[in-house]
Amino acid sequence: MTTSLDSPGRLVGSMLGSATWGRSNGGRLTLAEHCRYAMQTVAAQLRLQWHERGAVSDEMRQRWSRLEPDRIELPDTPTVARALELVRQSVPVWLCRHSLRTWSWAALLAQRDALKPDTEVLAVSCLLHDIALVPYGRPPAGPRCACFAIDGGQRSRRFLQEQGWAESRALVVEDAICLHMNPHVPLGAGIEAHLLQQAAALDVVGARMAAIDPASRQAVLARYPRTGFAQQMSEAMRQQAELAAQTRTRLLWRMGFARAIRRSAWRE
Repeated sequence: MTTSLDSPGRLVGSMLGSATWGRSNGGRLTLAEHCRYAMQTVAAQLRLQWHERGAVSDEMRQRWSRLEPDRIELPDTPTVARALELVRQSVPVWLCRHSLRTWSWAALLAQRDALKPDTEVLAVSCLLHDIALVPYGRPPAGPRCACFAIDGGQRSRRFLQEQGWAESRALVVEDAICLHMNPHVPLGAGIEAHLLQQAAALDVVGARMAAIDPASRQAVLARYPRTGFAQQMSEAMRQQAELAAQTRTRLLWRMGFARAIRRSAWRE
């Protein structure tokens, strides 16, 4: 079993997509980073197609039997309550539901993979990860990062500082949010960052959907419906891609992100 204490550690540093990386360049990719990110994205797409074609194994069914969707309630802490209120005030309903589903998938994937995240850190990261995605979710004035994920990470860190969080713990959330637009986030970058990326990708393009049993998926969807999500997310990403040259969002869009959303196994 992997826990927050015995994981390889948050080996983030200045890796592409991290908070430190974003502070240095506002989220803009160099030519070499464009190439590296494109190759990582292609590899992620191939993995997704491979998993979609695979049959459900007996081992997978055994892992399904261990999932407990009743254990995915948000942590009952003041900061989580304030983060939920902030996201409800800052983004439209469809995006708020995406954030809540992302938390639910992250909690279920943690059960499935026997991971022990800091649940408050994970919940806040999931709730706030797209807070800068839509135009009216941005600050009304002042400089803004080119990349919405970097912008959202920085805004979330400032929010947590206002809640009295230690800088080191707020940085874990900032890194998780900044990194979630990467096609792959290893456990070495932190359990919470790893789970956020996996859960967000699951909700948007159906990655690792087979890791969650149908009954658990239905329980989450009944609570937080996907009504109109694919169209709304595609439009939001299109707008970001047009606004943000040399970013991960622009490159993903050019590589067919809208098609990946439409072709996911989710049905609305």
